[in-house]
Amino acid sequence: MRRTAHILLAAAVLLLLGREARAQTALLGVFQSPKGIGLTAMLDAAKGKETNILTLRTDFYGFLSGRTRDIGACLTYTHDYYFYRRESEGVRLALHAGAGGMVGYAHDHEKGFFSSFDRQLDRGPGFVVALTGQAGVRLDFRRHITVDLSFSACPGIHLRSDSNTGAMLLSFFKSGIYCVYYPQINIMYRFR
Repeated sequence: MRRTAHILLAAAVLLLLGREARAQTALLGVFQSPKGIGLTAMLDAAKGKETNILTLRTDFYGFLSGRTRDIGACLTYTHDYYFYRRESEGVRLALHAGAGGMVGYAHDHEKGFFSSFDRQLDRGPGFVVALTGQAGVRLDFRRHITVDLSFSACPGIHLRSDSNTGAMLLSFFKSGIYCVYYPQINIMYRFR
């Protein structure tokens, strides 16, 4: 787990140091969702019609319900386009949508969340590689504060080892689809 977190953090730093680091507006803040908590960086392109969103977060699947003690980690990148903007006194609203990818180490969805028995997760955590589609609304306030509410789908694959045989198992990452209705809230500070 610790090694995975270091790899994801290094990847996030490398992405931020790329050519988009010279963006017109840079935002940094916290990510909050039933999916997990973490840090988000949003880098707007110079023309203001698109943005790059990089999120390093924990993965809470099974942890909040008491089904496991393991917390996962995910790194998500999306390139979003603004397709609607509206400005009024003190606030600017923008709708955005885009695509990207996600890598991480997390548990996948298992049946039994609403069962009447205390049920622990049967399968262990594994590596996740997924595509990401995201849509959201961004509110920019006067005092350099931005609130972004979004939803994302992450169809992908989940690679884990079987605890009984040690065999590597590859499956569809169901949590990426089943948790699409979980809201994601970013509260960020705009540096420009």
